[in-house]
This record gives sequence, C-alpha cells and structure tokens, in this order.
Amino acid sequence: MTTTLERLAAEPKHDPSILLPNVWSELLHRVEVLCPCGSTSGVRSGELTTHEPKSTYDMNGQRRSVISDATGIGWTCRYSGRTVTLDAALARDSVLTPAEKRVRDTTQHRLESGITDTAPAGYVPPKPIAELFALADANGWTAQQAWAPRDEGFVMNIRVSRAADHGAKWQYNLSYFVAPGVARRTQFGLSVTPDRRAQHDTPSIKAIRAVIEQHPAPEGA
Repeated sequence: MTTTLERLAAEPKHDPSILLPNVWSELLHRVEVLCPCGSTSGVRSGELTTHEPKSTYDMNGQRRSVISDATGIGWTCRYSGRTVTLDAALARDSVLTPAEKRVRDTTQHRLESGITDTAPAGYVPPKPIAELFALADANGWTAQQAWAPRDEGFVMNIRVSRAADHGAKWQYNLSYFVAPGVARRTQFGLSVTPDRRAQHDTPSIKAIRAVIEQHPAPEGA
C-alpha cells in the first residue's frame, strides 16, 4: 500500500486552497501560513514546511490523526510541501479587511526578499553562535536561526530554548548583523526564563552558555 510520504512525493504540489502567508512571527522572523489542515506552518522557498496536522480526540480520549498512512497512523499533513499560491490570496481579497491586506502584503514582501532558516550562500553563522548552537545541541536544547537581507548583508535571528517544569521555559532570542568581514550583535533580543517569565533583555552569550551547561535537558525529553 502507498504510504503518506510516497503519496506526497507523487501528488501535484499546487493546491488552490492554500492561502498566501498571512502570519509574521516577530521573534523567529519568519513567514507562516494557515494550512487547510488547521495548523500554522512555516514557509520555505514558497512551500509549506512538513508539519503535523491538527488532530481531534475520539470518545476514549485517544488522539486521532487527520491523515493516516498504510499502517493507519500518520503524523504528516498531506499539504506539506504544497506551493503557497497567489491565486488563493486573490480569491479571498474580497473578505479581507485593509489591516489584513497590509499584513498579507508585508509578509509576502518579506517572503520574496529571501528569508531563510539556513545560512545564505557564502555566509556562515558567527563563531560565537556556531559554538552556542553546538553547546545547545550537546545539551538537548533547541537552536533555531532565520536570515533576512538587510543593508548589503543579512540579519541573523537566533533562538535557543528548552522547556522546563510546569509549563515554564528558557528561551533566549538574539540577533546578529552579518556581512562580508562583519559580524556584530544587534540590540534586538528578548528572553524568558523559569524564574523570570516576563520578557526581559537577553543576557550575554557567556551567560546563556552557563545556563545551558547548568540545565541540560533530561535524557529522553
């Protein structure tokens, strides 16, 4: 029997029901779109990233996936990899408010500007960030990056995070401007921690490294 992933690879990518990106994540600095499955998915190179669909629960409280593969279990939304279409956005123009149209146009411009979650050709993360990412990975933390063109270079937005107990988390956001021969930290950066849940200025990279070393993620987390 054909699995979900095999079907995704074979089916047409275009789907007119997928709307143009309509969400801009300020902290991650990335464009997102509401997928027909109900989840909010990131957009990479004009296509929906692989994501888990919205799920419901049956009467026994068991999770029921929207899409099933040959085994009856599947966590990949069937719209993953589909192209985000302009036709869908134009079709809904009549029901958008002026504010919603501004959001749509702004996010589309940012998408077309080349926002990416990998280093652009010819660029690498600054050494302090590369070392921070390696430390985060070794200690079970999540490290994310997003690059956006700016003034003949790129702004690299960084987030390192880990969940803590009782819904708390460590989350550090910081930003670098990177250009040929230039790599400097910008003023952007807000964080939350288990002992300080209100957003506050991100500390130094040295301080973040110390927290990661003191609080590695439990094995299997």
